[in-house]
Amino acid sequence: MSIYWELFATFFKIGLFTFGGGYAMLPLIQREMLQHKWAKEKEILDYYALSQITPGIIAVNVSTFIGYKIKGWWGAVCTMIGVVSPSLIIITLLALGLNKLWDNEIVQSAFSSVQLMVPALILPIVVRMVHERAQDGLSVFLMFLAFGMALWNISPVIILIICGLVSAVWHLIRNKR
Repeated sequence: MSIYWELFATFFKIGLFTFGGGYAMLPLIQREMLQHKWAKEKEILDYYALSQITPGIIAVNVSTFIGYKIKGWWGAVCTMIGVVSPSLIIITLLALGLNKLWDNEIVQSAFSSVQLMVPALILPIVVRMVHERAQDGLSVFLMFLAFGMALWNISPVIILIICGLVSAVWHLIRNKR
């Protein structure tokens, strides 16, 4: 099997069997990357972090970065199309019959359950990232600062800018000593 087909098929499967948005895909992406030996765990965490600050959907960004690492631009195209295709197909099919299904009590219950599962799927990744990256007081401070600002519904862009500025100022002051 061609590596391009394998990249597409793997990310198509990730997109097909993951519900709840981009963050819910992260555990499956991690498992697949480690299983195929396409990336190491530390690299995957770096892709997650980079994808957070890159505009766009995190799962699409992560898949694109991994595809690019493995097989350049064509690898990135294969992984990106693979991860997006199932959603496009499913959304198109749902849109055709959504008006009839939307009022169905079973459908409403299923959507509510999926929404509750997403935080549970993300939590292990957050814990792993904190364990791997929060090695000093500044990192821990910035993590709690970002968390607090997020609870106050401050824009993620503002959070990133503030945390970046705090980190830059901290390093400037520390290096002047």
